[in-house]
Amino acid sequence: MLDYAPQKDTKHKKYIPKSVYTASKERIKEIINITDDRIVMFSGGKDSLVVLNLVQEVYDELGINEKVKVAFFDEELIPDFVIDFVIDIYKSNKYDFRYYAIPLKSFKHSMGVTEGYVQWDPNREWVRQPPSFAITLNDNPEGLSQYNRDKLVCEGLEGNVAMIKGLRADEGLYRLKSCLNKPHKTYINKTEYKNIISCKPIYDWTEKDVFVYFYKNNINYNENYDKQTWNKQTLRLATPLLPEHRKEWYKLKTYDPDFYNRIVKIFPEMILQDRYGKEIQKDDNFEGYEHTIKGLNKYIEDNLTGDDKNLCKKRIATALKTRINLIQKGENKNIFASYPLRVLFMYVRNCTFKRSLFPQKPVLKDYLFEGYTEEDYINDKKQNNIKNK
Repeated sequence: MLDYAPQKDTKHKKYIPKSVYTASKERIKEIINITDDRIVMFSGGKDSLVVLNLVQEVYDELGINEKVKVAFFDEELIPDFVIDFVIDIYKSNKYDFRYYAIPLKSFKHSMGVTEGYVQWDPNREWVRQPPSFAITLNDNPEGLSQYNRDKLVCEGLEGNVAMIKGLRADEGLYRLKSCLNKPHKTYINKTEYKNIISCKPIYDWTEKDVFVYFYKNNINYNENYDKQTWNKQTLRLATPLLPEHRKEWYKLKTYDPDFYNRIVKIFPEMILQDRYGKEIQKDDNFEGYEHTIKGLNKYIEDNLTGDDKNLCKKRIATALKTRINLIQKGENKNIFASYPLRVLFMYVRNCTFKRSLFPQKPVLKDYLFEGYTEEDYINDKKQNNIKNK
């Protein structure tokens, strides 16, 4: 029988007799109690759609007559059928819906290089036109950052404000980490603004829970996920040029060929990613660069620019500092203190430096990359096994 999973107590690592559905509604009620106003950050995707419906359920149960406030940021490089789905919700007039189509800073990844671009950049052709009712800010061609965007959303909302998001911990290690910072209030995080909190009431839901909820409540979701399922893609709704989508970029031709053609018309370099991206992804030798910290820094200088380069340098410096400190203290579990240089090179190339780097268990390639031998690898493994007993 289809049902929701029990809620997981992340502090004690055990399951408690309460479904994630029940727990999430309790969290939303608490969010309402501790804030003066709240707004659902809606992407048109499955998770934010669940949150939107749950908040409406709680409003109905509590007798709150005001419309649920909703903010949607049209990221331009989104398929038409997803936008049509969002517009239908907007036109239902059920919500206090703010539809933004404003210049926002974003990233595109091609041939191992990440470059910034601006969504809805008034200085170039657009993939499509925004709807006539969209809120636009074309007087800011440089684009807003995520943090400025949050501030924009909450303008006009008084007192303490909650931005309610459809983020789930099982989508990746980074999102899991963000949910484990506070074991008692895993679903509430501070922002850089004192009066704004970021809330994740469905953080412990699984993908199955999401679709069970749609099934039980007869809720239609956008056809994006059915298309991705048949196309053997990850079920994610985001602009296809992001670094994390580089492996599946070529699939866009079968997923939505018209959308693909409109994108490459404006960003023709993406054709190279389509043709040769797989080969670059497999290359972990980084020919032309010393397999040293000096070589790593040169690789960053040659392949990144602007804010990307500064952020990447900061992340790499933190990882190298941790590596050096652990080695000096003798607390390292392997020669590299779990931060091999090959992994750091790949961290830069794959543009995952947008988030902090987790320690990695080294493999033979990591030893050979830094000039060690297979014998060193075997001896290091034996030594670690002895230490861990």
